[in-house]
Amino acid sequence: MALSPAQRASYSHDHHSKIPFLTTPRHLSGPGDPRHVTHALLASGWSVTSAPGDPRTALTGPDHARHQLILDPLSTSYWQIESADWSWYASFGRMVPAEIVAGFTDRLIAGPRRSDVGIWERMATAGWSVERRPDGTGESRSSGPHRLRAELVQLYEEDPKRTAWRIEALPKYHGPPAWRMWISGAIPEHLLDGLAEQLVTTTPVIRGMHDPESHGAQQEPSGLTPEQAVAAHFTRVDALSRRARNRRRTGPTASLPAPAAPSAPASVSLR
Repeated sequence: MALSPAQRASYSHDHHSKIPFLTTPRHLSGPGDPRHVTHALLASGWSVTSAPGDPRTALTGPDHARHQLILDPLSTSYWQIESADWSWYASFGRMVPAEIVAGFTDRLIAGPRRSDVGIWERMATAGWSVERRPDGTGESRSSGPHRLRAELVQLYEEDPKRTAWRIEALPKYHGPPAWRMWISGAIPEHLLDGLAEQLVTTTPVIRGMHDPESHGAQQEPSGLTPEQAVAAHFTRVDALSRRARNRRRTGPTASLPAPAAPSAPASVSLR
């Protein structure tokens, strides 16, 4: 299904007065607009399945309801994504930027790509430290004062094959993480690769000027007008919608080129 005119108008109205600023590092940029994730899913055939009046928003995929996303403002697991057979589960805290969550959900829409390299190689290539342990677990950390840590841990000592990813944004000095995500079960590799791609990139994201929810992120003018930023959002969403239709026609295992990026300054992330 395509986004309705009302959904497009609501997003445009909410952003028409926000001056777009390049914000970095992206993992400290604040949550952003959750519609970066949900609009892409809805335009790609997902449906809202939560009951009217429920504070949670539930979206179910078109693939025979094999995947579900729940956006729960009352839970520390703000984003909850799961397969219907419970073979895997992912949760993301509220402060995880929507662009990083979309690294995971966009790949639910688009499927594997020929450029997939795997989460460990993706982090190592970006210059993160990587420690792989003999038992199959491991840990990787980014550099800099505001580091990211990704750790693959065993869930049960008696079952070493059951593992989970714990990924968090570490504080500069001491204190709790700025945010945390937890991914467990038999996660398809292309979903982890899409997530890692968004974790390691240093490309700024777009936020409104003086966004109060950033954690020490730096901002500079983007060169975009609010209208251009809104247009870029819908260009991205429509490209993913076309990709989803192509995937349904050619089969779920088809490996297709990534959607073309909308026209914008090279330093701006549209994902």
